[in-house]
Amino acid sequence: MRYETTRAKSLLSKEICADSWFHVNRSLNAYRGCEHGCVYCDGMSEGYHVDDFLTHIRIKENAADVLRKELKRSGFTSRSELETETLWSFLDEEDAKRLAMNRPRRLVVGVCGGVSDGYQPAEKEHKITRQVLEALLDYEMPILVLTKSDLVLRDLDILKEIHEKAFANVMFTITLADDETQKIFEPKASSTSERFAALKEIRQAGLFGGVMATPIIPTIGDTLENMTALAKKAREVGAEFIQFGGMTLKPGRQKEYFLSVLTRRFPDRVEAISKMYSNENRYGIPIWKYLPCNIMLRGYEVCRDVGIRDRSVRHRLPQEHESNNTVLGILLDIVFYQEFLLGYHWSRIRPFKELAIRVERGMPEMNALRASGELSDYLLADERMLQLVEEILDRSTCEYLETLVTDVDQLEGTGTFTQF
Repeated sequence: MRYETTRAKSLLSKEICADSWFHVNRSLNAYRGCEHGCVYCDGMSEGYHVDDFLTHIRIKENAADVLRKELKRSGFTSRSELETETLWSFLDEEDAKRLAMNRPRRLVVGVCGGVSDGYQPAEKEHKITRQVLEALLDYEMPILVLTKSDLVLRDLDILKEIHEKAFANVMFTITLADDETQKIFEPKASSTSERFAALKEIRQAGLFGGVMATPIIPTIGDTLENMTALAKKAREVGAEFIQFGGMTLKPGRQKEYFLSVLTRRFPDRVEAISKMYSNENRYGIPIWKYLPCNIMLRGYEVCRDVGIRDRSVRHRLPQEHESNNTVLGILLDIVFYQEFLLGYHWSRIRPFKELAIRVERGMPEMNALRASGELSDYLLADERMLQLVEEILDRSTCEYLETLVTDVDQLEGTGTFTQF
């Protein structure tokens, strides 16, 4: 394993709006490369322009400093900066609250779990992710952590502080219930058992958290036995949800490496999986008709039967109105079911997605807008969408979402293939 310290020029990704999976607005990678060595890792693909992704780890030693500069450039002010301002010391509590309310709308920052895991083994010594968390605490930013390592528990102290000021949402990627099989595909990550134990501790500490069961490997992880075991364990440890998703294999290094390991460890699966990904799709999307099952539909059915939510939760931002968050959460649930379980054409999804984006970017409290007759002016939506929003404000759900759920229920056992 080769380690190299580097200096990052930038850190935060471009803005993300109305993300129905992770609910983040910006993301970052404290490291380049990842030594967890996951056999299916998308980071190996040529598109990321990182050679020796699994064995050459670039450590962004100035990541926290770059992050602070980027947040300040975006108009945010840290607590330490506010405390040093002379004016702040003269404000009473109410004035201080009003000043805080006028700060830019806070962002949900994905701390790790993008291309490289922020809690890979290098983090034990270099603590770059912890430094990033300290910066985000100073700016009181809500965060998402997605990891395959129980090393995240080392930072439970700072995660609790972030949760008090904004929120901390800690998700674990867990795809195989059996530790022995899991180690074949994720050799240097924490075991499945260790991750579930860590999630239990995270939830007992009062933080948000759940399971991203993706990528599920066809013919190996998509069995009813494996997926049910994962869902039951997630419920047992107090996860808010478990969300299942399929596997992509991009042509080139990623696909070649995965198939080489499969040939050694599961030779009887090579022909079937090679056929599924024989289309050489640039994004790694398989040929749907060759998949053993629709992963996301089976995941929905498993979660329904086990009694756990099948999709991630959109949590309320600090100073965000509860009614607005409720409407946004339902809109994102609608988009999720339309796109990933029912396979609707984009033209049918677009009105809901665009409305979700407008709501997420911020507007006055919706019930107040409704009372003043200004709701339609802010939503810029047609009568049908306006009525849907008003129904959500009244019921915290809507008939349209309930109909989508019924439609998904009717797909059970039909063998319909839509998307992951």
